[in-house]
Amino acid sequence: MTVVARWYGNGLADETTVTSSTVGPGDTAFNTVTSGASHVDTTGPRSPRIRVDQQASTAAQLYWTSTALGTLTNHAVRVYLEMSAYPSAGNPILQAYGSGNSALRWRLDVTSAGLLRLRDASNAIVATASTAMATGTVYRIEVVVSGTAAAVTVHRGDTEGTPLVALAGAVGGGADAVRFGNTNTSPTWPTFWLDDLAVSNVAAAIGPRIHLAAAAWTVPVQWSATPAVRRPAAAAWTVPVGWEATAVTSGGPLTASASWRVQVGMTIDTGTPPMSVLVDGAWRPCILYRLVGGTWQ
Repeated sequence: MTVVARWYGNGLADETTVTSSTVGPGDTAFNTVTSGASHVDTTGPRSPRIRVDQQASTAAQLYWTSTALGTLTNHAVRVYLEMSAYPSAGNPILQAYGSGNSALRWRLDVTSAGLLRLRDASNAIVATASTAMATGTVYRIEVVVSGTAAAVTVHRGDTEGTPLVALAGAVGGGADAVRFGNTNTSPTWPTFWLDDLAVSNVAAAIGPRIHLAAAAWTVPVQWSATPAVRRPAAAAWTVPVGWEATAVTSGGPLTASASWRVQVGMTIDTGTPPMSVLVDGAWRPCILYRLVGGTWQ
C-alpha cells in the first residue's frame, strides 16, 4: 500500500488556522481549504486534529487534488470523524471527484438522524446505514474503491473487527480529488472534527493509525532501532494491564495476559506506523504512546 497523501498535524499549535500550507512533519498540504472554517485543536481525544466550524453561506471543505494524489484508479480513504451535533439536513462529509476535480465519483453524507449514506456519481443514494453514529464519539470511516465497486466501513475509533456500519455499491470509476467536509453552503453543520486523514492508491483499507494501551506499559528491556531497518526488540515487553487488541483470525478482542512479542523499526512515516505487535500470527501496526502530565502523547 502507498499512502499518497495524509494529514496528522503533529506539532501544530492549538487554534492555528488550517490553510493550504498548514502541515506537520511528513504531512501533505491540502490544495484547497475553505478560508477560516478549520483550526487545529490540540485538546480533543485524538489531538492534534482539525476542528471545523462552518460559517454561514459558505462551504467547509479541505481537499487534495491531482497535484497531491495524481490520478487514482483503485484507492482508499480514511478519516476520523467526531460530530458535536447532526446536520439539520443531509450534508456531505467525504467525497471523491474525477475529470480534474469537476465530476463527482462517490459521496458520503450524514443525515439529520446520524445515518451515513453512500451516493454514486449521479448523487443517487446506493446504500444507507441502519445504525446511527452518535454525537460526541470518534469514528473511523474507511472507503475502499476497486474500479467502480465501493465498500465503506465505520468503526469506533481505532477498534477493528466487526464494523458498526458496512455499506457497498457501484460508484464512478477513477478519481483525482478527495474532499473532506461539507460542500453545502446551507444549512450549516455544527462543529465537527476530522483527524488522521489519508488517501492510498490501492483498494485496501488503510486501517487504524494507532492501537492504544489501556494504561502505561512496562518496558523492562533496552530498545534500539536503526533508521530504515526493521529490528525485533531485544526481549519481550511486559504488558501488566488489560490491553485490548483485535485478533486477526477470530475477529474478537484479546486481552494480553502475558508478554507479547513486539517488533520495532524506525522508518519514514507513510501513514502506516513503523511499530507492530504480533497478534494471532500477523503483525498489526501500532504507535507507542506515553503518559506525560496526565496526557497521552
